[in-house]
Amino acid sequence: MLNRAEIECRVPHAGAMCLLDTVTHWDATSIAGEAAAPTHEHPLARGGGVPAVAAVEYAAQATALHGCLLDDMSTPRAGMLAKLNDVELAPGFIRGALSVRAELLSRAASGCMYSFSVHDQETCRARGRLLVAFAA
Repeated sequence: MLNRAEIECRVPHAGAMCLLDTVTHWDATSIAGEAAAPTHEHPLARGGGVPAVAAVEYAAQATALHGCLLDDMSTPRAGMLAKLNDVELAPGFIRGALSVRAELLSRAASGCMYSFSVHDQETCRARGRLLVAFAA
């Protein structure tokens, strides 16, 4: 439903740090997207690959994008990743293209909470919950 150019103007990161390539679905409570397989030039690459912990950043960008879409904004809302809960990470590096899914659990004027999962071609690389705090 959205391509990389449409995503890039709605997330707080630009250029190579905009990690999502497409949004395949979004509605009032969830968002799903995809990202190309990371290369050695990926901005989060370390030790010959992109570690699984980087999958959390993919999820965080999906939640930022979802909030922007819910608010019908063309630019991202100021906020920060404030807390991670119950995060499970697969060992190793991300292998192949990623699918990213986030589900809105709660939303208030001060922030929002999402559950998320990020899968590559082998396994679920990261899942958990994240809390985003909005700037005053």
